Amino acid sequence: MTWKNVPLSFKKIFPVKSAPSDCSKTAVIIGAGPAGLTAALELLEQTDIVPVIYEKSDDIGGIARTIRFKGNAMDIGGHRYFTKDANIEQWWLGKLPLQGKPAHDDRVLGRQWPLSSEPEAPDPEQSDRVMLIRRRVSRMYFLHRFIEYPLKLSIALLRAMGLSRF
Repeated sequence: MTWKNVPLSFKKIFPVKSAPSDCSKTAVIIGAGPAGLTAALELLEQTDIVPVIYEKSDDIGGIARTIRFKGNAMDIGGHRYFTKDANIEQWWLGKLPLQGKPAHDDRVLGRQWPLSSEPEAPDPEQSDRVMLIRRRVSRMYFLHRFIEYPLKLSIALLRAMGLSRF
């Protein structure tokens, strides 16, 4: 595929930094969602390659963006993050430090989480640059019922899916 074939609705939203005149290394990244932005950031921090990101919409963040609608902040897609990989965990905590104080919704709902004990840990009510701690709850809607996701073989799952379907 050549760039002549890319739909005109894609917009060039980066480079983040200008390429030096002698730079011959450029990476083209399609999409300004979490993967595209992470790839660009890693290229900037780890190499001399200049990333250029093309995004179809007017917003960055992909399905992990927050929009404002009539004064309300609404999440478009999943903003959850989970990993068992210590390297990935450290990478993210280097970008978004773990929350050090309860968020407003934690206080209102009486939720208690283990918070960061770092003296400079951010307060989510004062900073957007913070990794919030949340319990993962996911469900999928099937046959007019919510089923826990990821799927776990259980009596509840078989009932929800309808034994007669098998």
